[in-house]
Amino acid sequence: MNNKILIAEDENNIRRLIASYLLREGFQVVEAVDGQQALEQFRSQEGIILVMLDVMMPGRDGYEVCREIRAKSQVPILILTAKDTEHDEITGFSCGADEFISKPFSPAVLVTRIKNLLKRTSANDLNDLSVERLKIFYRERG
Repeated sequence: MNNKILIAEDENNIRRLIASYLLREGFQVVEAVDGQQALEQFRSQEGIILVMLDVMMPGRDGYEVCREIRAKSQVPILILTAKDTEHDEITGFSCGADEFISKPFSPAVLVTRIKNLLKRTSANDLNDLSVERLKIFYRERG
């Protein structure tokens, strides 16, 4: 089953805390410590069903990573950041994010919001798949 969540967060304690909650819920976790590593992990790992990005990471920030992933994929993207102004949220959504959560946050609430986002985006269901210029349409036989 493909149930990998990519967590791109430069703060080790936060990344590990989120990972531990997701692992307890049965998700697999792929970790990245900066924006460049997040893009590399996203490109190389199969089965990523959600990407979680911190905005303020070294090198490439979360907004830039979000734009680049969104240009090639419809995977759900959640922005998790200490930046919490209206402008920051609008920027996140304009880059293609599906959800925006401000720090500090409750890990239990974060996991619940992730599950709800996955339900809304049908990431766990069989559906049409698009990767760059290739599109595969799923249709039940019957």
